[in-house]
Amino acid sequence: MKVYLLRHGETVGNVKGTFAGNTDTPLTEFGIEQGKLAYNKLKDVDIDVVISSPLSRAVDTANLVISHPLILDERLKEMHFGLFENMTYQEICEHYPDQIITWQNEGLYYTFPEGESVKSFYDRVIEGYLNILETHREKNILIVAHSGVIRSILAHEISEKFEHYWKYKIDNCGLAIIEYHKGYTILSGSNL
Repeated sequence: MKVYLLRHGETVGNVKGTFAGNTDTPLTEFGIEQGKLAYNKLKDVDIDVVISSPLSRAVDTANLVISHPLILDERLKEMHFGLFENMTYQEICEHYPDQIITWQNEGLYYTFPEGESVKSFYDRVIEGYLNILETHREKNILIVAHSGVIRSILAHEISEKFEHYWKYKIDNCGLAIIEYHKGYTILSGSNL
């Protein structure tokens, strides 16, 4: 059993440098090209199930990569940044200086105003991921989602520590591969 984790292509929010977690920001032209190139990474792979975040950047990337029915899963949405959605870090510093201090002090446990903390986001993603594994046992699964979603899964499955959330990097249209073999969990590819 293998799980292929693909991040969506570049978005308008990525280019602007905004926190666009739950915001439905579209792919750029370059993001569309990245999706077309990612097709080559997966064209010869035997995929049984494709599950995507319902946000358009993930759905559009999935449709560029594979012609397979998509299962949309709300639990695979990117983190909700609440009041900070669509703001750059500089704008957050200007408008919410007290929140920046709290954020720095609380780290992964900081809850974005009207949004989620990294911890609550991680818990949501992992609950969904474990349910996906249980539902689609022994199948090869492609998950098309977001950098935070993929980092959460890798921290859980490979490091087995939530605190390792920031130890994984995944670029736009980067691919990570997890294999499950004889009771072992193996990272067989990262940011391909």
